[in-house]
Amino acid sequence: MGTIRQMSHIRGDRGEEELSVLFDSGASRSLIRSDFAKRISTPRELLIERKFTVADVHEVACKHICDLVVEVGGRGIGIEAFMVDNLPVPLVFGALDMEACMIKLDLARRRLDLSEFTGSMLAL
Repeated sequence: MGTIRQMSHIRGDRGEEELSVLFDSGASRSLIRSDFAKRISTPRELLIERKFTVADVHEVACKHICDLVVEVGGRGIGIEAFMVDNLPVPLVFGALDMEACMIKLDLARRRLDLSEFTGSMLAL
């Protein structure tokens, strides 16, 4: 497990921003901080609340999700991020989305390994 921080362009249906994204192989899902999500996207209410256990072993509940475009390697990748009130960064790009896009972490060089990245998501 590891993390890489990278500045990325993020776009939603209400706006766009350049920000620090945490690519985290230890987080299964992509998460977005609620205050940021409301600025750039229109959150959708989930049919049922989702609960996740985070790294410090406390549970967070998510009632909304956001449809976003994250620029990686010059290409836009569509992800759905769960809204969470308390995150250390505005956006966590989770392992399932990284796997679907063939994005790997090069921890030795502290950068993303895009050697197999095609710019589109694989059906998992």
